[in-house]
Amino acid sequence: MSPRRHAQIHLPPLDAGYALTLVDIFERAIEAIWRAHGERMAELRHLRATREQRLDPATVNDQGPASPAGADD
Repeated sequence: MSPRRHAQIHLPPLDAGYALTLVDIFERAIEAIWRAHGERMAELRHLRATREQRLDPATVNDQGPASPAGADD
């Protein structure tokens, strides 16, 4: 079986200034992607999390039942 493929970026050695510039570029790109597709990406993120909870039998709801209103008074 071949190793699982994953996205990679191979960078040359960077000094701190170039590294910071690259981080700034990535952050700006991420912000632009969220502006363009954020609402739909948030919906998909929620759907994926819900699916993962259904698929993982070890997932436990630690919150317990909700307290009745005024029970803490």
